[in-house]
Amino acid sequence: MRTITPRFALSVCALFVLGCSQLDSPDLSDPPKSPLAVDTQAPQIVSLQIGEQPRAFQVEDVTGPAAGEVLCYRCKYGGKPTVVVFARELNDSVANLVHQLDQKVTEKADQNLSAFMVVVGDDPTIVRPELHRIQVTEGIHNTPLTIFDDAEGPPGYGLSPSAKIQVMMWNNDGVKLNKTLASHPTPEEISDLVEKTSLIIN
Repeated sequence: MRTITPRFALSVCALFVLGCSQLDSPDLSDPPKSPLAVDTQAPQIVSLQIGEQPRAFQVEDVTGPAAGEVLCYRCKYGGKPTVVVFARELNDSVANLVHQLDQKVTEKADQNLSAFMVVVGDDPTIVRPELHRIQVTEGIHNTPLTIFDDAEGPPGYGLSPSAKIQVMMWNNDGVKLNKTLASHPTPEEISDLVEKTSLIIN
């Protein structure tokens, strides 16, 4: 399958406020002040530290229950154990990763495990049909596939500019995992990563 490096520039995220402050989860707009971890692949980029609370950010939902809308899945899921896959390109490995995560979400539904994927780039006309294709071919049912407006990723997340895939896992206690991956992680690496969801399930 051809690799696509999406580039898009939606500017709507900053124009919407969806009431995250009404959630019972920790304050998303003003995360606690704690030491920041520096991404080893890009020392100039400050990335989320284990234990920090990720901030709210808006995405365009392409395949989820709010398809076609702009919303904050960080807000929607609140303090639930959540996995987010940030991807700068779409390929078979990314599709396999999301497929396995979606299966885990289904398996752990009784423990409120949630997940969504965020494609970071700037050409939604190319990205949207690819996400629809992945949803159908991989049978994705419970993991919304979304796109974000800025190639640098959400403010405060410190995505590594050199990483094609970056996975974060958090729950009500904050971030438990923040890992960068190569463009084509092996099946073993994907399986091991999916099992790391045990870190956020109480």
